[in-house]
Amino acid sequence: MESIDIVDIAADDPPATYQLHDRLYYCPVNLAIEAITGKWKTLILWQLTLHGSVRYGALKRAVPGITHKMLVQSLRQLEADDLIERHVFDVVPPHVEYRLSPEGHRLEPVLRALEEFGERYAAGRRDGIGESPESVVDPGPARTA
Repeated sequence: MESIDIVDIAADDPPATYQLHDRLYYCPVNLAIEAITGKWKTLILWQLTLHGSVRYGALKRAVPGITHKMLVQSLRQLEADDLIERHVFDVVPPHVEYRLSPEGHRLEPVLRALEEFGERYAAGRRDGIGESPESVVDPGPARTA
């Protein structure tokens, strides 16, 4: 029988810490997930990944079910976390566009990997492994290439 090496994860050195706002994290993966967690943040980031610079109204239409309050709150959080940029044009009526910041662009491969996982996972679930297709939640408008 093959032996298994047990690794002592309680080393003498304190774990590395990472900070986002007022919270400390001991794992960079947890910090990253916290930055994009929320019902709407990933959908907003995905729309900006797909379409680049997007006006507020178009973004609201592209994220089905989101309220004005939640869109504004999510956009402010993403902007505060330096994942998106807000550009206000000096025109009447006001014209505001959002786009991924340079830091937000670093999430593109992660979001695309999640897209691939989601498509494969959903396909497996439709093949009888889990829920029936009728119980699948509508993800919103289909992605255009």
